[in-house]
Amino acid sequence: MSKLSVDISASARNGVSRILHGLDISNQKEIAEQLGVDPSTITRLKTDKKNNGLNEIEMFCELLSLLGLKVVPKDYQSIDKERVAALLVMSKSWMNRIETVDDLFHDEISGKKEKLGY
Repeated sequence: MSKLSVDISASARNGVSRILHGLDISNQKEIAEQLGVDPSTITRLKTDKKNNGLNEIEMFCELLSLLGLKVVPKDYQSIDKERVAALLVMSKSWMNRIETVDDLFHDEISGKKEKLGY
């Protein structure tokens, strides 16, 4: 069951973009050496289209998307969506209690501003 052309999802396109950007700003020869392949293999990953119209990077990113996964930078951290939603509700509740800028400051600190360097 092969299609002539496969449209990839937005998530897969984002992953492809991240990978291609990473390859553009890195030394592809060093990456190829670390992978134990010829540098031309890296180029083929980006350029050789399969019978479905996708190159290997696009196909891999679409596979990740279909599995509910995605490509993200190493320094990103995953936060549970439900936890963020709960924090948002708590933050909105707290912010709704604020009527003036003075409500942001603690009374016990307000009298000591100069001593504290404010």
